[in-house]
This record gives sequence, C-alpha cells and structure tokens, in this order.
Amino acid sequence: MNWKRTKTLFIFVFILVNILLVLIYVNKVTKSQINESESDNEVKFQQEEIKISKDILNKDVSGTKMQMITAKSKDFESYAKGKSSLETEDSGNTLTGEINSTVNVSDSNLSDLKDYIMSNVYNGKMYQLGDVTSDTVTYEQTYEGYPLMNNNKARLRFNINDGKATSYEQSVMNNIEPAKSDNNPKKQVITPRKAVETLYFNRYLKSGDEVMDARLGYYSVVRETNVQLLQANWEIKVKHKGKEDVKTYYVEATSSNPKVIDN
Repeated sequence: MNWKRTKTLFIFVFILVNILLVLIYVNKVTKSQINESESDNEVKFQQEEIKISKDILNKDVSGTKMQMITAKSKDFESYAKGKSSLETEDSGNTLTGEINSTVNVSDSNLSDLKDYIMSNVYNGKMYQLGDVTSDTVTYEQTYEGYPLMNNNKARLRFNINDGKATSYEQSVMNNIEPAKSDNNPKKQVITPRKAVETLYFNRYLKSGDEVMDARLGYYSVVRETNVQLLQANWEIKVKHKGKEDVKTYYVEATSSNPKVIDN
C-alpha cells in the first residue's frame, strides 16, 4: 500500500469535509439573518395600537396563484322570455324575479333561501353569501371559488319583507377567462399581513384603527358597458378611530409593490 498517497488522499478529504461544514454554517447564518431582517420589517400592530386578529394575519395562502381575468355581462332576454315571474332591466343584463312561494329568512337561518337559490335561480350554485341586512340578503358570484367583489354586474340580491323573501335581482358575468396578454401569468398572492402592512405604510391605517376583515377575491379595475377586466385583490375592511362606518380598501394581491384602491 502506498502510505504517502493514502495520507495525501486523507488530507484532501479532510479539507473537503471542512469546506462543506463551513458552507453549511454560512448558509444557516445567512438564512437566519434574512429571517431576522424580515421579522424586523414587520409592523408591530399591537405596539402601534392597531387592532387586528391573528386569524386575519395568519390566513394561509401558500401555493395560491391568481391572474387577471376578463368577463362579459350575460343577456337574460332569451332566458326570461315566456316566464311570467321574470322580467329584465338594464338592456337585458339584470333579471328581476317575483317569489310566489314562502321563503323564510332570518339572520340565523338562511337555509330556505339557499334551497330556493339552488332550485329556482339561474346557475345559483355560482353564488356565495356576501351581506345580510334587515331588508336585503346579497350573494356574490364566484370564479374558481373566489368572489367577484363589490360588483353590481355579478350579484344576486333578495328583497326581504317581514322575514320573507319577496323578490330578487340577478346579474351574471359570463365568458370568464384569463386576460389575453403575454404578461399575465399566474402569480403567487401576497399574504394578508403584507396587504394590511401596505395600508399602514400608505397611511390608510393609523393608531386606534381596527382591521375587521380581509378576504381574497377579484376586483374590477376596468368596467366598460358590458365587459370587465378583474384583478386579484385583498378586500380589507377597517373601522377608523372615531368613525362609525366601516371603510373598505382593495390591495393588489399579486404585486410585489401593491397599490391601494380607496373604495
């Protein structure tokens, strides 16, 4: 056996192992510094006296990717033809219907209304509950499970009288598809924390305010007569200090430098 060659090989392997250990150590230190830097940049909402629940901040959107979409208003003229309880408005883009059966509605029980929607409303399965007041119940159209937010062209609204649904108005966006553009890939959405921090850094959120809710969906950024361009946004509801009304903001959800829409 050539001991001199073996000794040289041993020294060479020893050096390689040490280099590898040094690289692993440097990598760990670098990652630690990055994580500490990100943590340092986070807004300390409690210290800023801004109320916001952990449930809002910790909503998991890992792996959620979205892109801009286009949609067209449905024309209900042919659908309503021959149906005595249905009429159209807004050049056929809004359907109005009278409810002849008894559909009971209360704040705690909307099961009768849900059954009615699934059985009697055009493509009722595409809607999800949006808002409930003393005299209306509003549903929003969805696309791939996300609501088309604050959109009167994609809405189902019931009129309530004495605890019963008496009529409804419906609008639908059809032909929903990704916007035809070379620069419209699906992108990872930002976290709700980053969206709320965007409000803070743009001075829409201040000490004494309370973030009531944050939800992900599509918001129309271009509205022509019957065609819309919709963008993934975080809808954030804020109760400002000293104000009674709740303010709604929209924050771009797929941008590294998101803009805020003050609705």
